[in-house]
Amino acid sequence: MTYESLLAQYPHLVVKEVKTLPSGLAGLYMDDVVLIDKNRSHYEKHCILAEEIGHYETTYGGDITDLQQLTNLKQELAARRWAYEKIVSLDKLIECHESGFKTIEEVCTHLEVTENYLMASIAHYHSRFGVSTSYNGYEIYFDPLYVKKL
Repeated sequence: MTYESLLAQYPHLVVKEVKTLPSGLAGLYMDDVVLIDKNRSHYEKHCILAEEIGHYETTYGGDITDLQQLTNLKQELAARRWAYEKIVSLDKLIECHESGFKTIEEVCTHLEVTENYLMASIAHYHSRFGVSTSYNGYEIYFDPLYVKKL
């Protein structure tokens, strides 16, 4: 799933790249509008867009920028988990294996994500499933990342 294909799935959302955002945020979602920091790399923008769409898909709205409030933090984490599973899905990890990608860099390039984002996605799956999970005829290991056909 690329930045462009993610945009195409949500044509009703207005996505704008802007020079500055409040409080140094990388992205912001409000009322069917997504704002993304224009100064980020293409891969960073892809990750940011996914998380902001995650807010559209999972949260109730309103100002949740104060992450000291537990309800805001929960909404932030729900959006982040949605984004991880959208652009670094288990299917995509299998696709990378089947395509012969061996390094983290190759996987990041194929998925158009940053290395930090990929590692955070893998950590999410590790906390969700444990060391590994069986999925669609594959065993996917999360520490270290390894995919094996069953």
